[in-house]
Amino acid sequence: MKVLEVLDSFYPQIDGPINCIVNIAKTLKNKNLADVDLLVPKYKKEVNVEGVNIFRCPTVKGPEGYMMCLPQLDKSIKKLIRNYDLIHVHSPFPLGRYAINVAKKYNMPTLFTIHTKYKSDFERVLKSKALQNFMLRYIMQPVNKSDYVLSVSNGASETLKEYGYKGKNIFVIRNGTDMKPCPSNEKIEKELIEKYDLKDNVVFLFVGRIVENKNIQFSLDVLRKMKEKFDKFKFLIVGSGNYEDKLKNLVEEYNLQNNVVFVGKVIDRDVLASFYKVADLFLFPSTFDTCGIVVIEAAANKLASVLIENSCASELVENGKNGLIYPENSSVWAEELLKIVHLKSKMRNLGEEAFNSVYFKWEDVAVKYYEFYQEVLNKKV
Repeated sequence: MKVLEVLDSFYPQIDGPINCIVNIAKTLKNKNLADVDLLVPKYKKEVNVEGVNIFRCPTVKGPEGYMMCLPQLDKSIKKLIRNYDLIHVHSPFPLGRYAINVAKKYNMPTLFTIHTKYKSDFERVLKSKALQNFMLRYIMQPVNKSDYVLSVSNGASETLKEYGYKGKNIFVIRNGTDMKPCPSNEKIEKELIEKYDLKDNVVFLFVGRIVENKNIQFSLDVLRKMKEKFDKFKFLIVGSGNYEDKLKNLVEEYNLQNNVVFVGKVIDRDVLASFYKVADLFLFPSTFDTCGIVVIEAAANKLASVLIENSCASELVENGKNGLIYPENSSVWAEELLKIVHLKSKMRNLGEEAFNSVYFKWEDVAVKYYEFYQEVLNKKV
């Protein structure tokens, strides 16, 4: 079986779809199940993945650090696509659209996985309602052309239907993580506790891109209200992004300078795992994310998440059993968190249950994709 995974972004960008295609390719090759290659944009700084064949498309600079692909400029890309048994596209932009069009022309089976709530980004970037609606129609064209459509959560499936998906079935294969459960690294954890003054504090954590649609500003509002009654806490924000200055202004406005720490981007996976391990709860109030890999990473380290009711990230969480789920109301969050901040054993138990029911390995997810590919090629789906 030869499979081509196609995506309009790649390293040095970091996001869920990149994680997905890289781990599908690595796992299925390592298990000798399939030959899986990647077709991605060409960046000035090329990042390779050991053991994975990566083909790159000509690009021009796009918004927010991304590159816009121009596949028509390289005739070899069309020939490349025709070399595979199956084309799996992960984005509806120029490269993904081109791959689907070529595959359809030569009667090759095509899959499309939806990873993102694009409408939220369009509303944030485009002020014109007409342009927003045009872009929704634009992204749905390749989706509706695809033979099979998948999503990473039930919520993402419903989003596709709202956008205008015309097919009957959307198959759900959830994301996983490459972060393996491992024993505590006492040396690193001690360093973090001392560096960020975590001792005798309840530690809240966020990990991810610092952008507006992650809703970190909501967490700051929650902590501002909590601080009126309880101030022995630290909130570590791990990551970087274009919304950081805005959040820093809010920290000052809310008088949270002694409670909130902007850690910056952490690349080392052992250090990142230690951040999860020294925390008591993971605050993830995003309604934008279609799955939330960081929630799975937290669960891998026995850290429970606090999530918004009916968000995609909350689908595997049962309130009070393996995490906490509240309405998108900062006063409710503050009130409920005040009830648990003194119950360290309760937070640990939530983390243990999250590990048992929220944590999924990429290896297992990749095998699910392989099984789906087999069914497609055998036309059993």
